[in-house]
Amino acid sequence: MQSTARHVAQIVAAAEQAAEQLRAAAEERASERIAEAERAARLRVQAADAEAAEVRAAAEAEAEALRSEAAAKTEQERDRAHARARELIAEARAAAREVLREGEELSGNLRELSDALRVNADRLLRDVRAAHDELKTRLDRVEPDRVAPAAGRERPAEGDLDVPEFIPRRR
Repeated sequence: MQSTARHVAQIVAAAEQAAEQLRAAAEERASERIAEAERAARLRVQAADAEAAEVRAAAEAEAEALRSEAAAKTEQERDRAHARARELIAEARAAAREVLREGEELSGNLRELSDALRVNADRLLRDVRAAHDELKTRLDRVEPDRVAPAAGRERPAEGDLDVPEFIPRRR
């Protein structure tokens, strides 16, 4: 029994030693796997950092390109707007010159019309004075002996006192 007990003790000791070896091996494998997982995680983090840096650099480059393109388009639009403004100003100046020319022409025409109206007014006044003088002369020629005693005056003969024409006959 002693030998069985020793044998059992040896088996138990061997089992304990094997268990200890298995535990140590399991711990070592676990440590290796943890270290491997940590290395893998570090590598993934580094890869993710590198990829993020590449994405950031690409985004920055694209943003810079877009800024440059936007600046170029802005400059083109500004140039186009300046050119259009120059065109509009030139058209406005041309229109102003045309209005001035037409105003000067109209003013000249009005001056000519004024001169013609003045000449015609002078002619009309001359003609009215001539008609007045002629009418006065005709009235002065009416004979005083045609006066009727009861009625005051007798009418002159028909045609003696016709109103003269305003527009004299052409000579």
